[in-house]
Amino acid sequence: MQQSAVAYFTNGRIIIAPVSRTVSADTIATDPQWFGKSAKKAVVAQAIGAALAASRGDVADPTPDQWKRQFIPFQDAAAVKNFKAFMREARRVDIDRTGDTVMLTPSDNLGANNGFEARDGEAAPLSTDDLDAVAGTLLTLLGLRPATTG
Repeated sequence: MQQSAVAYFTNGRIIIAPVSRTVSADTIATDPQWFGKSAKKAVVAQAIGAALAASRGDVADPTPDQWKRQFIPFQDAAAVKNFKAFMREARRVDIDRTGDTVMLTPSDNLGANNGFEARDGEAAPLSTDDLDAVAGTLLTLLGLRPATTG
């Protein structure tokens, strides 16, 4: 089974949340945790592991009112008043674990009206055995650590 999470960086905060699939095959992110941009790699690694572990399949479909309000906890985690403010400088990376591989896929921010578009060609596959490396790569993709060459 694939487990998924999402990471954002906006308003000086790293936000990590599990992503689950609903009965009707939609995805929904819930229960975001946030950290300052200088969070230790080990703390981010732990949050990634917890978010992936909390990812579920076949969760109940939210009601229309719940769908409308589902992003409010993310706005609260970012300490912003609305979605437009959240999106102003937001960066996003999708985190998917299948078997022994974690795939990190960065996205382009297309603005509050258009959301994010995955940059599949820049996806980074990593081993599930090294969540510290996953966290380091995530922080690089979010623009918080310099890219290493080698």
